[in-house]
Amino acid sequence: MKLRTLAAASAALGLMAAASAANAAITVSLVEANDLFGTNLAANGQTMLWDFDSIAASTVAFSGAVWQGPQTGGASASPPFNGDPAGDTTKYASVAAGQTSTFSAINGNVLSSFSFYMGSPDTYNQVTFHLANGTSQTFNGEDIWGGTPQGTGDRTQGYRVYYNFGGDYVTSIDFSSSLDAFEFDGLAGTAVPEPGTWALMILGFGGAGAMIRRRKAAFA
Repeated sequence: MKLRTLAAASAALGLMAAASAANAAITVSLVEANDLFGTNLAANGQTMLWDFDSIAASTVAFSGAVWQGPQTGGASASPPFNGDPAGDTTKYASVAAGQTSTFSAINGNVLSSFSFYMGSPDTYNQVTFHLANGTSQTFNGEDIWGGTPQGTGDRTQGYRVYYNFGGDYVTSIDFSSSLDAFEFDGLAGTAVPEPGTWALMILGFGGAGAMIRRRKAAFA
């Protein structure tokens, strides 16, 4: 019995070590025009986590300025939908010059995948992923969406950008801008218990199983 429990513990620790050792680079895996509301999320193994209106999953949190669309003039414009700069009438995030907004996994969770809907592709924006292994990776300007289309700041263009974590986990994502402004909406992905939590769960199940077996043996 003890050997089985130790084996479960070793397996759990092995999973943790593998997750920490992966440390693969985050890459842009897919860019889709106009998918503001995430109609293709399920096909890509994701769900909507935060839409600034009615969806706010208990596994994540957001801090930063939230605007109500449409905003077609001034320093900020709502993320467009189907090429219409006034198409998004919902709430959205707007990061002003020199500011940072943060999307975080909470309550013992991490992100294993992520996508978001980005408006008006600009070269002065920045996205930084903070990984569970203590490292970070930053995407600047056109790198945020893989460089196609070019960063012209066209307010009629909007794209859902998917990222591949390469087996790593992300704890938080910073959105920042050096000019006005970085507009986005529809934060989606997959939130899972962090590897350490999984290990404790496996150990707990192993210990509970051992106790049940001992009780059965005592009554036999």
